[in-house]
Amino acid sequence: MRRLTEYSGGVGRKRVAQNILRLGANVADAETITIGRDVFEMDTNSTSTAGNIAVNVNGNLTPTLAGPLIVAAINTYNTQKLVAVQIAVGVIAVYGNEPTAGVPALACTETLAGTGNAWDAAAMYGSNAGVAPQTVILQRAAIAAEVTEGNAYFFLPFTVVSAICFVRTAAGVTKAWDGAVSFTGNRVKMDNAGSTDWAATDVLFCLASG
Repeated sequence: MRRLTEYSGGVGRKRVAQNILRLGANVADAETITIGRDVFEMDTNSTSTAGNIAVNVNGNLTPTLAGPLIVAAINTYNTQKLVAVQIAVGVIAVYGNEPTAGVPALACTETLAGTGNAWDAAAMYGSNAGVAPQTVILQRAAIAAEVTEGNAYFFLPFTVVSAICFVRTAAGVTKAWDGAVSFTGNRVKMDNAGSTDWAATDVLFCLASG
């Protein structure tokens, strides 16, 4: 994610890294979700690999039930200043709580065998370090999962009170994207709910104020 321009009483910038974990099917015992150095292991029998963070999903294997347990484990036990939030059933967002040099490079992997159980990207994306402004315009290329799912998220280091989004082609030409824009807390959502969607080669823009 790159800065175009920022406006605030204070100077500086701060954007947090992010990734989306999707659960399309049940999880199973001994499957893992890894974020950087933290390995979260699904546990149904109080037996997990030494050094892993056990997530007690005994009797709670579905996306509806396992999702909140995974979110709680990440928020409680992660060692890298991360925040997890369930955006919808089977959709878990993880983002950096502070802009640190290591956050953008955190690898995200999993051994979840269920269909549709996967990270959107192989590493957290969209961050830089600095001080938070109150108004910022951001841009980044759409990733493949955002094309498939038809929605994209921007995470800001402040509570969003207004947001405007638009799409341009890789050549910089404004695209007639007519999807929906919404925001909750510190995140902005772009949704391909209109007649013209973005493609993997397009660039997404978000102007957010807090």
